[in-house]
Parts: sequence; structure tokens; C-alpha cells
Amino acid sequence: MVQFSIHDIAILLEPKIRGWINYYGKFRFSEMRKVFRVLNYRLMMWVRNKYRRFRKKIKTHAFRWLCNVARQYPNTFVHWQYGFRP
Repeated sequence: MVQFSIHDIAILLEPKIRGWINYYGKFRFSEMRKVFRVLNYRLMMWVRNKYRRFRKKIKTHAFRWLCNVARQYPNTFVHWQYGFRP
């Protein structure tokens, strides 16, 4: 089983996210907020599954951890660079 870090996931998703922003964000950039909200939710669920300390706690603990990562490393994900941080 392959273990990915959050930076590995960011590298894998970078071309797709850039494509979404370039294609769909051309005319409806504000609508991208819904898509990136779902993506941030999925990242939070990944954090809960990856790190054992977040599994039995409420979701806000994992979400807070993801917010701290976004604050410390704002250029990790492409959509975070555009202001769609968790």
C-alpha cells in the first residue's frame, strides 16, 4: 500500500486543479468556490483517515489541522494560492 503525504497529493492534483481554474474559472470564477469547498472537505477526510489521532475525534480537529497547514504553506495546493483555503 502506497502512503502519500499531503505534498504528494498536491503534486498529483496540481494539473487537474490548474485545468479546472483555467477552463471553468474563465467566466464563473465565483462558482469554483463550491468545487473547492468539496475538495477541501475531501482533504479533511483524507487527514482523518491518514492520521490515527483524528479518527475518533470530531471533524473540526482535522479541519483545524488542515487550516494550519494552509496558513503555514499557502502554496501547497493551487486552489489555496487563489484564496480558496479551508
